[in-house]
Amino acid sequence: MATTTTRPSVDASHPRTTERRFFPELEGMRGLAAMGVLTTHVGFSSGMIGFMDKEANGFLGVMLQQLQVSLPIFFILSGMLLYRPFALATLAGTRKPAVKPYLWRRALRTLPAYWVLVAVAMTFLNRENIHGAWQVIRAVLLLQVYQLDSRTVAQGLEQTWTLATEVAFYALLPLMARALDKISGSSADPGVRVRRILWALSSLVVIGFAFCVWTELPSMGEYPMQNEWPPKWLGFIAVGMGLAALSAAADLSPATVPAFYRWMMKNPLGCWAAAAAVYVVACVRPIGQPGHADYPDMAGGLTEMFLYLLFGLFIVAPVTVPRGRSKFVVAAMSNPVMRFLGRISYGLYLWHIAIIYFWHGSLFEAGGFWELYSVTLGGSIVLATASFYLVESPAMKLRERLGKASAGPSVETIHS
Repeated sequence: MATTTTRPSVDASHPRTTERRFFPELEGMRGLAAMGVLTTHVGFSSGMIGFMDKEANGFLGVMLQQLQVSLPIFFILSGMLLYRPFALATLAGTRKPAVKPYLWRRALRTLPAYWVLVAVAMTFLNRENIHGAWQVIRAVLLLQVYQLDSRTVAQGLEQTWTLATEVAFYALLPLMARALDKISGSSADPGVRVRRILWALSSLVVIGFAFCVWTELPSMGEYPMQNEWPPKWLGFIAVGMGLAALSAAADLSPATVPAFYRWMMKNPLGCWAAAAAVYVVACVRPIGQPGHADYPDMAGGLTEMFLYLLFGLFIVAPVTVPRGRSKFVVAAMSNPVMRFLGRISYGLYLWHIAIIYFWHGSLFEAGGFWELYSVTLGGSIVLATASFYLVESPAMKLRERLGKASAGPSVETIHS
């Protein structure tokens, strides 16, 4: 049952109430992203994807390589889900989320399961390369991405650079939300305020592209660690935060939101068709070699970032609509299979690389695609399910006491 609270409104003559609602489509979208990331990594490890002097294995290899478009979904969903209550407070005048419970919720959701992976990876996959306590401590604190030598003590943890970016965003979000609250001004029109928020967020997209340019400079070399630092991915977070602001504004007054979001609200299948078209363009790779995972040049890197931003925007937007979602979207994203995959998606993300190491001992030439895919997917589902019920779920139950929120996932909306 959703709980309803009365909070002060911008207009005292129209008091607003809020409620927390569960949107299973958001869970399904997270499951889709996790499956995409797992599949592209298996494609790389099985040699289907081109790398160095090895060519991609036909059209399937090209498609597998560009399933990397799944990665931005995680960042955009985080930006949308975590900023939405702050955006609603700014636009509707409701009480702002308390920072301390928010940080507790984020810590309880991410760290316990991650620490289990670190313990296993350090004990069984990296033990011979550990030469000091700091090499372990930095992994525990998600700081390994900031030291250039950390890749030598990161087997089974390679994908967690994205978690380091997420955690940095969690820490900065209250400050970002406060700044956006000031920027939005005091206009009575939520459409005006949401446009101001969008203009401010566009600066983060520019910062992301600027950082991408820096990481692509020849002086940085190939595969620089700085490519995995948070500033490069600010644009994806900003897209999610922008969708949060638009969703909150549509919750208040649908007619006042920008026209492009009204189109997205009315044409969810059009959005997904646009996302599919962007994916096809990314597969063709107008700048770069299709199906190859080699580090791109500057033009290729910037093009890829632009396409991934567009893909993430179009695929996530339909599940941000506050009310009246498409029946097709609901059926596609909230069926039992997608909801289950969404529920265990964090474990799928955490464990699939370690399973490849345990199966083959390396991320390279780890066997035939279908054999490796079966092993990785099956093993990941088993470990992710165990992680959810034995680690994540018990930790999330502490949210009711430490995080001042229900254990289940929900989104704050205006009560109608």
